[in-house]
Parts: sequence; C-alpha cells; structure tokens
Amino acid sequence: MKTQHKLPAPTALDLPAVIDIYESQRPMMPDAAAGAGRQRRSLIDILDEFDGLILDGFGVINVGDGLVPGIEALLQRAAAQKIPVVVLTNGGSFESSQAAAKYAKWQLPIAADAVVSSRDALIAALGDTIPSTMPTTDVMGCLGAVVTPLAHAPTLAYGQTADFWQQADAFALLGVIDWTEGDQADFESALIARPRPVFVANPDVAAPQIGQFSAEPGYWMARAMQAADMPVYWYGKPYRPAFDLALQRLHQLAGRKLDTRRVAMVGDSLHTDILGGGAAGLQTVLITGAGLFRDGGATHYIAASGIQPDWIVPGLI
Repeated sequence: MKTQHKLPAPTALDLPAVIDIYESQRPMMPDAAAGAGRQRRSLIDILDEFDGLILDGFGVINVGDGLVPGIEALLQRAAAQKIPVVVLTNGGSFESSQAAAKYAKWQLPIAADAVVSSRDALIAALGDTIPSTMPTTDVMGCLGAVVTPLAHAPTLAYGQTADFWQQADAFALLGVIDWTEGDQADFESALIARPRPVFVANPDVAAPQIGQFSAEPGYWMARAMQAADMPVYWYGKPYRPAFDLALQRLHQLAGRKLDTRRVAMVGDSLHTDILGGGAAGLQTVLITGAGLFRDGGATHYIAASGIQPDWIVPGLI
C-alpha cells in the first residue's frame, strides 16, 4: 500500500506531526467503539475496576531512562490486590528478556514472563502469516540490532552479506536503533526495484524521550510506503497479534481466563494503546501526565481523532 502523506524529517517530530502521521494511517488500523471518557485523578484510584492490567512500556513505566512517577507504588498495589500485570511494549529492537532485565535493574517487580513485545507478536504470528504470503524457503531479511532466528524461514541479518538487499525475499523490520538516512535510502531503493513483503514489529511513529521524540519503526515504514508499493503486515499495538499474545500471557499469570472487560490497557498513545485496546475488547486508560501528552493536547486530540478511552487519568498514583 503506497501512501502520499508528506512526512517531516525525524528531527522535526513533535506531537502534531506524530498525530498527523498516525491519522494518515487510520485506514490500516482497527476500529473501536468510543469509550466513556471518565476522568479520574489517578490509575490507582480506579484499580478496583480491573482484574488484570496490560501496561505500555514507554510512557507508562518509563520515559527514556527515567521511571514514570508512581510506577513502583502501582505495581506494589496491584500485587497486593492480586491483579496480574503484563507489560506490552511496541519496542521490538531487543528480545523481551532484555526488557525484563532492564526492569529488574530498576528494581521493578515485573517477572520476565510478564513482558510481551511486538517482536514476540511478530515471531509468534509468522507461522500463520508466512505460508500465505511467501514460500517458507524464501529468505527473510531481518532489520534490527538483534536478530532472532526465525523457525519459519531462513534468516539473513542486515549487513550479514554484501548483497543483503538483493538476497532477501521479504523483510522483517524489528528495530531501528542506529538506523540512518543512508539505511533508509537503501531500504526504499530495494523495495522500489523489487517490491517484497515487509513484516513490521513496531508500528510506533515516535517514542517519548526526555525533551524530545525519537523516530521509531512506524515512522521509517511510513516513509518507505511513500516510496514503494508492497504488502505490509503489522504486529504490534494497535494490531491484534500483540493483544492476543498479551492476553494469553495475562490469563496464564492469573491462573484463569479473565473477562476482557475487566482487563485494562493502560497507555499514553491514542492510536496504539487506546485504539488497539478498545478493538481487542478491553477497557482503556489514557495516561496524560507522561509520554505523548505530557505537555498537554490530550483533550484536543481525543476530540479530533474520535479515539475516546474509557478512562483518562493524569498519573499512576
């Protein structure tokens, strides 16, 4: 699917630009009914409404290398009330075990098996997806700092061979750490010369950092879709594979199948966390005091996008 929306440079990403790019991709995204939009002081004040929590990573647990205020208290309260917690992060550059190790370093009570990433969703779903889109003997070119070998197709890491762009029969976009304009130009040229399927782990356009937004795989993929016309498959939030895997993990931690309407997707992004959570049948909680809307704008963009969460809270506690 080739798009025509003109994108800003990665260094020019601000909240209006990020929302604009997400809105240009709405035709590809799932639909969800509007939530009630109830406003409360904090997430911890409405914890009794839920039997399970799915937390976004960036914007709910941390912003850059700093923890979001109240995350330790929230996790402790959830544990005390026997509410299982799963972290569902669109960050797919590294394996989930590395994200879990980061949380452990921060002394957060998040078990390794409670972390699910868009990379996990892509890898778990490829067994179903690949047979209908490409022969299993074809070579999957993996773009990302850490390449997980795939069970369903031969795997070729970016930079592993001099003719990587020609040798790959499809691409798995796992992450963009150290991605450059030169890498992007090569990627686009390869797709223009021979359009091939692209499997994208992380649909995020940008991630909140201290004082800025970083360009994420969804941004670079949007640029590639301007340049070339090829099949694109998405696996992270707001798309269903990520939520199916997170719910499966949450049911396991709970020791029973939870009522999805008693499970909350908690995030800072309307277009990934809230839209995807609503489409998966979950309650949704938008955090406005950290992440994308830390400098304001949540009310405006809820109205403009029509993506209405069930709950709107400034902070975790």
